[in-house]
Amino acid sequence: MGKLATALVMSSALVALIFDVSARSLAQEAPVDGSYGLTLYEKAAERGSAEAAYRLGQIHQAGHGVPADAARARIWFHRAAEKGFLPAQLKLGAMLQTGLGGPVDLAEAARWYRAAAVQGSAAAQYNLASLLEYGRGGTADPAAAAELYEAAARAGVSEAAVQLALMFMEGRGVAESQVSALAWLSVAAKDGVAGAAALADQLAAKMSAGEKQAAAAQAAAVRP
Repeated sequence: MGKLATALVMSSALVALIFDVSARSLAQEAPVDGSYGLTLYEKAAERGSAEAAYRLGQIHQAGHGVPADAARARIWFHRAAEKGFLPAQLKLGAMLQTGLGGPVDLAEAARWYRAAAVQGSAAAQYNLASLLEYGRGGTADPAAAAELYEAAARAGVSEAAVQLALMFMEGRGVAESQVSALAWLSVAAKDGVAGAAALADQLAAKMSAGEKQAAAAQAAAVRP
């Protein structure tokens, strides 16, 4: 089982990557053209618009009409996050975690991920879990991490399903259960996570027909 768990970690290096939804959304939004749009957003932000502050963060990070400036972007994201704007909280957490635009601060990253997670962000739930699992930026809380991974996985974050499967394999933060591990690997495989199907097959080969049936039922309840 130790070799299988190791294989899971090695074949799922993508799990370590930050699942940054706000970066994806930036590519889907119409770019802001030049200083005219910038001025409008600045005026709106000064009047207290959290969304305008967030847009300014995007503008400065991507360099739409201005030189790209991650540090300035981080300032605007922080302003929007303080007003409770969920995308900004998620984005700020990612910048604090990676050190983009300023120093790394994992405790602050966790704080902003938590704020976004409370508002229902599955990406924030996943990112927060990745910090809590091993106590990065604070006290380790694998049980809380497992709960967050499950919430994120149920909401469609495939990487969270892989992490949760590993926790069930090892009995870390949850009661050890190879049936549940197989179920979550099956969820990840159905979502198209590279290597998940092969690992699920390896695990299933060591299980009884009844155990495999129970795992299939669990997986179907998550991804019908």
